[in-house]
Formats: sequence, C-alpha cells, structure tokens
Amino acid sequence: MRSSTDTREYIGRSGITEDVSLFVTASFRASLRYIKNIPSKVRNYFVRKINERKNRPPRKDINKVYVLVGYTTRKHVDDKFNAERHMIIIRRGLLIIIFVLLLFFTLNRVLNIVKFDDMKQMFGISGWGEVVSHDPFNSASPTDAAATEPLDTIQTGG
Repeated sequence: MRSSTDTREYIGRSGITEDVSLFVTASFRASLRYIKNIPSKVRNYFVRKINERKNRPPRKDINKVYVLVGYTTRKHVDDKFNAERHMIIIRRGLLIIIFVLLLFFTLNRVLNIVKFDDMKQMFGISGWGEVVSHDPFNSASPTDAAATEPLDTIQTGG
C-alpha cells in the first residue's frame, strides 16, 4: 500500500496546499449541502408536528390518553393493570395481617411475663378505683353532681 507522500508524488502537486484546498472544498460542499437542506428540514418538522397533532386521540377530560403501540390490545393492557392493582391490594392486606399477628404475639408474650398480682402488691394499688379516688384535679362537688350524671338519668322539663 502506498503512503500519503507516494500518492502526492503520484498526483504531482505540493503537500500542504493540496490538503488545505481539499479541506476547504469539502467544507464548502458540506456547508452548501446543509444550507440547501434547511428549508426541507423545517418543512418536514412542521409536517411531522401537524401529523402528530392530527393523529392524537381526542381528550374529553383532564386524564392522560394512552395510545396503544405495537401488538397489544386494550384488553391486555386492562388485564395487566388490574393484575397489578390486585397484587398491590393483596400485598397491603398481607402486611396488615402480619403486623396484627406480630402485635398479638408480642402482647401475648408480655402479658404472660407480667404477673399482675405482684405488680399490685409492689405498687400498693388493687385497681383503678384507688388510683382515681384521690385525684387532685377532680373538683366535683355535690352541686356539680347533676352535671356529671349520665345523660339518660337527667330528667328534662318538657
């Protein structure tokens, strides 16, 4: 294979001026071709946008309209969407069941460990009645007793 210097000698021209002139002429041809194609590129852009707008499905509400592309059908897409929704519902239900069972087992373990008779003896309290009987914030006087009665025992005048 010949080197570039052999080719230049074969053509019979000088080296660097020939390279510059080839570069300039190639650049000029490419620029001219680009400028010549600008109107058709602009026209094609607008034609493509107009065709896309014409081919859009009509929107009657604010929801996005999906266009099926390829070999799928609406039934297939709806079935896939419903299957995903059912899986989400099942997953959430299983999580709730797991948390309820975990809470149940934890409470069962804690309540079996705690001995309430020992706790009552340790704190000196036999029930909630003793705790709330000496409540300093309870200022119920005999005149306020009517206000604290249950609603079904209060007699109305009419």
